[in-house]
Amino acid sequence: MQTVDLQEDINAVAACGPIKVWSVVVTILGDLLQSEEAWLSGPVLDALVSRLGINNQALRVAVHRLRRDGWITSEKRGRLSAHQLTAKGWAETEAVRGQIYGTADTAEAVWLAVGGPNLTAAEFLELLPTHAVALSARSALGTGTVRPSEEVLLSKFTPERVPEWAVTALVPHELATEYDALSEAVGRVLAHSTPEGTLERTALRLVILHHWRRLRLRHGAVQDAVLPSDWPGARAQRLVMQALTRLEWPEVAELERQVALG
Repeated sequence: MQTVDLQEDINAVAACGPIKVWSVVVTILGDLLQSEEAWLSGPVLDALVSRLGINNQALRVAVHRLRRDGWITSEKRGRLSAHQLTAKGWAETEAVRGQIYGTADTAEAVWLAVGGPNLTAAEFLELLPTHAVALSARSALGTGTVRPSEEVLLSKFTPERVPEWAVTALVPHELATEYDALSEAVGRVLAHSTPEGTLERTALRLVILHHWRRLRLRHGAVQDAVLPSDWPGARAQRLVMQALTRLEWPEVAELERQVALG
């Protein structure tokens, strides 16, 4: 394997898509804080986001927004601050952990819903769960529970093949392109040997995880249940999970020690 500057890999992955600072903070706290009682110091958070090209002013704005929205709480410890997920932030993080880390059951039953002629397209969509995918004005694929209605015909979906027009509805071009870009960047990371350096390794882990999380939460389980194993999201998942295994979860105490030493 070729050894490269870790910051080069961090920059390459960071360029895969837009980075919203508040969302990065949620990714970091959700990954590093392994219990509802755990805290992360402000200096460690600052050190990690700075390696993603985020300055302290942008971080302060993001932390203020997350406190305002009830996602995190902060406290002063001497001259320094520390941050923790609130009960709401922890619950929201736990609710999607299986999707993000690949431990969720993807063998859910998929249904095809067809709306009756008396329903408008908007009324039909209101009856569907969040991650159902509309195929036309009054037809959709999904998993989970549909609100009861005499105007909706539900049928178990077990096709021999998914036609290309349905694939396009399930995976719009923009989503497929972003998954492919992430796969390419993570593939380059995996082709490199990873030098020591806890903060840099952690920043690389987190930027990979952030872009994966950002994309994975844009859809539900229906794509994995219906599409072949080589669809762009599945390819990205295999590479991301390999990278997270190599860039193993760090001990927060070690990050704190390294930052304290400067």
